[in-house]
Amino acid sequence: MKPLDKEPPSDSQAFSDLRVFRVFQHVPDDHLEQLAAFTAEQLMARGQVIYDEGEVGEDFYVVVSGVTEDYCTALGRRQPVSRSRVGQILGETSFLDGRPRPTTAVAVEKGTVLRFRSGGLRRWLVNDHELGAALARSFWHSLAAKIRQANQFMTEILPLEQTAEHQDRPAGQQVELMPGAKMDLFQETGLSAAALRLLASTLQAQHFPRDAYLFHEGEAGESLYVVFDGEVRISRQMSGRGEEPLAILGRGEVFGEMALVDDQVRSADARAHIDGCTVLVLSQADLDAVLHMPPVAASQFLHLVCGVLCYRFRAMISLLASWRTRIGIGQDYEKDPPAAQG
Repeated sequence: MKPLDKEPPSDSQAFSDLRVFRVFQHVPDDHLEQLAAFTAEQLMARGQVIYDEGEVGEDFYVVVSGVTEDYCTALGRRQPVSRSRVGQILGETSFLDGRPRPTTAVAVEKGTVLRFRSGGLRRWLVNDHELGAALARSFWHSLAAKIRQANQFMTEILPLEQTAEHQDRPAGQQVELMPGAKMDLFQETGLSAAALRLLASTLQAQHFPRDAYLFHEGEAGESLYVVFDGEVRISRQMSGRGEEPLAILGRGEVFGEMALVDDQVRSADARAHIDGCTVLVLSQADLDAVLHMPPVAASQFLHLVCGVLCYRFRAMISLLASWRTRIGIGQDYEKDPPAAQG
């Protein structure tokens, strides 16, 4: 049984709930008040389903109290993917990419969520690009956190290999690219003229030969990268298995974005693939400049990054389910209700 909406909370109450949550701290009060107008409060009993895997629905939620768990089902067994606690967002993947739910979300503790009604909010965002950009930043934070959780679940399945301390790696070779070549790349991603001009004029290009590391898992992250040509391999070193590829990225794809937004260390290795790669490097200063562009341009860039994160999160869900199924880890969802995690 799905949770039922209560009487809509007053905008002031919903605003007060959202204002204290870290994921919305960057959102100005007037935009947060507008966002709160699209919410409805839902009470959750332990074990109550919020949405089902495969369901078509684009509303998203913020946990006000309690804990929720997202899981996928493989061979009749529940495979946990992420857990959302107070102040965290769930359901944003389908809001962003319009695809069916990749997971089932269930309450593992009695609690309350704020449900954001996607229909009305989408119509409002058509003309409010400042709110769109602010909301996309919140989604960037929340999706990065989910992918880190999925990585942690992967580590529980396949422990990381103990590696010696990384030696200083050679820096990428600086490459001179004409601004027009960079503008062609970003134009392919759908960015506006304002974003194109800024990124084409400021971002530096670097080339890496085959198998060279762009960064190692566990390092501090100071840059985001965009593949200009060639391919980049995102992978982790798993005990007894060596390198486990997570994704192969091609032209126009973004990586390294998680460490830049949440000030945590790199969650995986990035290496030049078979024919090497050339990448454009976006520093924290460059990102700050992007975020201060006109709202339309900033929103476009942030939604590009969120699209990448949605794709990566869905890929991690599939990989987790595959590995858990292979080695027989999981819960029988008919017998074992999800346990609360403290």
